[in-house]
Amino acid sequence: MPRNFSTPLIFAAFVLGLAANAGAATRSGHLETPLPAAAPAVPETRSGVITLAGGAYAYLPAGPAKPRPLLVVLHGAGGEPANVLSAYKAEADANGIVLLIPRSIKGTWDMVEDLKSRLGAEMNVQPRYGKDLEALDASLADLFSKVAIDANQVGISGFSDGASYALSVGTANPQLFTTVMALSPGHSFTKKYDKKQRIFISHGEQDQVLPFSNARAIAARLRGRGMTVQFEAFQGRHEVPGAIREKAISFFMRPAP
Repeated sequence: MPRNFSTPLIFAAFVLGLAANAGAATRSGHLETPLPAAAPAVPETRSGVITLAGGAYAYLPAGPAKPRPLLVVLHGAGGEPANVLSAYKAEADANGIVLLIPRSIKGTWDMVEDLKSRLGAEMNVQPRYGKDLEALDASLADLFSKVAIDANQVGISGFSDGASYALSVGTANPQLFTTVMALSPGHSFTKKYDKKQRIFISHGEQDQVLPFSNARAIAARLRGRGMTVQFEAFQGRHEVPGAIREKAISFFMRPAP
């Protein structure tokens, strides 16, 4: 059921609820934050960078305080939010996109770090999420309480480890994300295949860090389950060329059929 986060008391109760559900979230990758049912009573009118609960940053492009698209952007291993903002700022300004840019608590995202620590030691390894997922929940709730967001246009994107995390968390939460964009992912733990979600995947054919074949296989598996997937191969290594980022943003801004 949608909640109204217009008062500090209700927001505090929501955060307590997140803590109570943390165990389930770490197993499933499920985010508790619902889409906003209405714009905040007093929407944020400033533009630029603001700090959110959970340690994330949001970038608000200049413009009227009307519901706007939201894109969560996840850095790669060892990445910095400032570099993410630098890469996406021009597209955000041009398209009126609100950016939510979290920072992983450790060197990379919780599920990816946990997976790397257990591979080779366990068979049939399943992903385990943790504090990064809880922080993202808190950041989304805080953002929705302050900024008018178009509930029909919420996406999640990432590069490298961030792409693997975006695919796994994004597909686990089709109630929240309409679009998932993975730029050079290494893997994906997908248990839900919601045909209403749209997926964009790109990968360099000469990638020396994460195999190109992995991304191609992920795209084929998702298509095999009936999902809408745009796969973009490019002549390059472990990187996000500007032209690929522009294609991803164009895919995100394109209305679903």
